[in-house]
Amino acid sequence: MTLLMPRAVDAVVAVSAAKLQQALTALQEAQSPTQLAIDGQLVDLPPEVSDAITDLIGRFADGDGVLVGSIGAMLTTSQAADLLGISRTYVVRLIDAGKIPVEYRGTHRRIRVKDVVAYLDTSRRDRAEKLTALAHLSDRTGQYDGDRF
Repeated sequence: MTLLMPRAVDAVVAVSAAKLQQALTALQEAQSPTQLAIDGQLVDLPPEVSDAITDLIGRFADGDGVLVGSIGAMLTTSQAADLLGISRTYVVRLIDAGKIPVEYRGTHRRIRVKDVVAYLDTSRRDRAEKLTALAHLSDRTGQYDGDRF
C-alpha cells in the first residue's frame, strides 16, 4: 500500500457547513452502526472509522479546514515546517536536537506525520505547563492579577 501525502482541505462555505451540522447531529443521535453508501451498497463502518468521519464532519461544520493524511506518511522538512507553522531551518534544529525523529532517504531527511503531531502535542503541553507555573509564581509573589491568559 502506498502512503499518500497529506492533503489540506479548506473550510467549506457556510451553507455546506450548516448541512454538515445537520448530518453531524444525525450521526451523533444514531443508535445503529454508521453506514457508508457506495454505489447503492451500504457498508458498515468500524467504530474507529465512524469516529474519525464524525470528527471530520464536525470540523467542517465548525468552519475549519482540515488536513487529511496517513499517520505513517513521510514529510520533507519543508512540509513538516509548514504543518508546524515554523521555518524549515528550525525543524532541522529540532531534528538535530533529537526532538523530532527522522529517517534518511539517502541524504534527505524524512519525518513521519505522527512524529510531527506528537512534537506539536508535546510542545503545546510543555508551553501550558510553563505558563501555569509562571502564573503560580507571579501569584505567590503578588505580581499576578488573576486574569486568564
